[in-house]
Amino acid sequence: MVGAATTTAAIGAAARWVGVAVVILACASTIVGCSAPRPADGTGSPEASALAAHGTFAAVGDSITDADSPDFAAGNIGEASWTRYVMDDGFAFAGGWAEWGATTAMMAESVGPVDADVLVLLAGTNDVAFGIPFDDSAANLDRIVEVVGIEDVVVVSIPPMDALPTGAEAYNERLHDLATDQGWRFVDASAGLRTADGRFGEGMSFDGLHPSAEGARVLGEAIAAALREE
Repeated sequence: MVGAATTTAAIGAAARWVGVAVVILACASTIVGCSAPRPADGTGSPEASALAAHGTFAAVGDSITDADSPDFAAGNIGEASWTRYVMDDGFAFAGGWAEWGATTAMMAESVGPVDADVLVLLAGTNDVAFGIPFDDSAANLDRIVEVVGIEDVVVVSIPPMDALPTGAEAYNERLHDLATDQGWRFVDASAGLRTADGRFGEGMSFDGLHPSAEGARVLGEAIAAALREE
């Protein structure tokens, strides 16, 4: 495990890629939050009508979670969202919040309580892109968990960022440590998406930032497998 000083330096280096991040986040290119499907507008509480062989889950995230979902909060989930594949595995979606372009601060301001067995939190890609200090992200994640109010928390590694591979790597290392300190479960479900150089594997992304439908399947199945291990 890389020490805090080293990982902080790596995140600092990622922050110096401001020009790259701006390009990533510009609507003319492949970004978190541009040309997006209609975003979710609140924490949902859909009826968990699916047969829940393994229980219920809530999800909080950004475009990687919302993806092409027509109405994520209401449980109308698209094929490019990893949550669909957790549902296919026998878990019922109980609600949550996800929006394109969301930072952890936006999530913390927008979430509400959800009644579910487990909270799955996949957040931080936009924080890395904007150069937000990890300590701020950590405080926001803690607030999200507090507000949602689910005791069992699974924190998932963020997927690769082809333009900022070291930034994503450093964030995930700090995220692992945070989860350990807070008593949350850390799941490196994104491992199946990345190559040795920290970028997306072939077919796993359509833009170097968001998982493709196949990437979402790999991500969702890994999350579901981790949930079943409890």
